[in-house]
Amino acid sequence: MGYAVRGPGQGTRPIEILERLRALILTGEYGPDERLIEEQLAERLGVSRTPVRQALTMLEAEGLVEIAPNRGATVCSFSIEDVWDIYDLRAVLEGHAARRAAGRIERRELKRLQELAVEMEGLPGRFDDHEEEIRVLVALNQEFHDTIVQASCNRRLEHLINRTVEIPLMFKAFFWYTPHERTISNHFHRQILKSLERGDADRAEIIMREHVYEGRDFVIGALKEDMNG
Repeated sequence: MGYAVRGPGQGTRPIEILERLRALILTGEYGPDERLIEEQLAERLGVSRTPVRQALTMLEAEGLVEIAPNRGATVCSFSIEDVWDIYDLRAVLEGHAARRAAGRIERRELKRLQELAVEMEGLPGRFDDHEEEIRVLVALNQEFHDTIVQASCNRRLEHLINRTVEIPLMFKAFFWYTPHERTISNHFHRQILKSLERGDADRAEIIMREHVYEGRDFVIGALKEDMNG
């Protein structure tokens, strides 16, 4: 991915540096555990080191980068064990959220879930840039799940789920998804929505768990292929 180089600090806002660095990581130009050297990044992006340092700090808060004393910044990595742990927690927590939401969700929230399902199904072919399409898909998917969690009316549960969901991992999952996997994900969303509309708590929880586990199995398979080159 090439970027036009500008003179240090010329016409470049800090948010632009953040977005460009994020894109370099999410698209794999900087791989897991790779060091991110401020001076080299500044030269590549045509800016001073100050906005690069600020961007790296923000990326650390997003979970994309780790910053350690005497080592500097490195790209975060996810092991197979990490994926198991993250998705197992998500299945339990989001399954419980769906169960609670079935008896508490409001009509406006159901309407928004319906709109989000339609938007996700209509994404293919709308964007020339695959990365931009995935970014939009991740945002829509996150709002779909967040709406259900909020409808559960349990702030502690919401807090736990927010700490468990790894957006970078979600981005990579959707980046790897084929049209077939996207169809499966959309089907689960429709079934979850139908269960919530019917107020069927048992089915809402079961389908949400199956949805999360389906994602887990796919991501683990993709990670293994990635590790094997």
